[in-house]
Amino acid sequence: MGAVQQLSEELQKIGAKKIAVITDKGIEQSGILDKVAAQLLRGGFDYTIWDEAETEPSVAGGEKAIEFVRAGKYDSVIGVGGGSVIDNAKVASISITNPGTLSDWLKEPFKIQPAPLVLMPTTAGTGSEVSNAVAFSTPQGKAVLFSSLMFPVLALVDPEFTRTIPATVTANAGVDAFCNGMESYISLNATPITDAFALQTMRLVAENLKEAYACGDNMEARSNMSLAALMGGLAFGTAGTTLGHACAYAYSYPATDIHLPHGYAVAVITPYTMEYNAIANPLRYAHIAEILGEPIEEMSLRDASLQAAIAFKKLLKDLDIPVSIRATGVTKDMIPAIAQNVFQSPAHVARNPRKVTEEGMIRLFEDAYEGKLDCEQQ
Repeated sequence: MGAVQQLSEELQKIGAKKIAVITDKGIEQSGILDKVAAQLLRGGFDYTIWDEAETEPSVAGGEKAIEFVRAGKYDSVIGVGGGSVIDNAKVASISITNPGTLSDWLKEPFKIQPAPLVLMPTTAGTGSEVSNAVAFSTPQGKAVLFSSLMFPVLALVDPEFTRTIPATVTANAGVDAFCNGMESYISLNATPITDAFALQTMRLVAENLKEAYACGDNMEARSNMSLAALMGGLAFGTAGTTLGHACAYAYSYPATDIHLPHGYAVAVITPYTMEYNAIANPLRYAHIAEILGEPIEEMSLRDASLQAAIAFKKLLKDLDIPVSIRATGVTKDMIPAIAQNVFQSPAHVARNPRKVTEEGMIRLFEDAYEGKLDCEQQ
């Protein structure tokens, strides 16, 4: 804790002089920016705060961040906030050194190293502060940009910044961190290195999320959750996420005009994607069940693997997160279109351990609508 105290010295090391601080109105009102501003004033930096980042980033919103940075002729960027703020900060830094727009880069990735970028997360979830990706909403769905040039020069992770976030945000972000680790672990692109990060991510979330949710002042739990989010970002930066994220994008804004926080959307659908995938890698899913605290020693491998989905559903109930997509506003008549929307995330689908079919997705979303896992009935 106290990482913010290093900010002034670190900015001097990278030669920052005129800095754009990207954030949102909630962060500015929380008092967190006062700590950042104190460090910027101490170092004598010229800076301006842009607090227009959206809760769920859109391409149009990203273009506004780009306009602000280019108009001000900034030489570096600081992002202070959750995953949405961080995505805006990343494209803002790209725009300082690269021609074109966000829409252009989503079609053809930028080529020049972005301007110096420092990321300071205020949630423990996405791991965006150490990832090489951004995701923005378009009228057609989520568009994701990957680039090895997009890593920040510095990620300053201060768990104190997460102390005041609401319990619901703690839950949504924390479950997202677990899913980043879990999906990296079962991804077809997993490696021994990503496995190490993914496994520790899941363990840390399993051991600390409920405590952080129950008492936001539990700084040991908060610190461990910040570490979990960071390690999850390192895992999925290489292995990638899979079906859970594709399904979340498929049934939430803009695909259905149902506006949901990213972590929340991923959380609600994940028990059903876990059940769908368990047959493809039962050993790994049995290990996930064990990490979630399930006593699987006397179970068959099949039953142990399916227990992972049941265990995750229990976690959602403890965090007061719905276990049915019906609770999010999805109606039954939407399901065929939602099932087709899954294929709008081809990279996620390609990394998934089980082949994704439209028929399978219809059944998955029907189960998710009813809030019932098939394995619970057995």
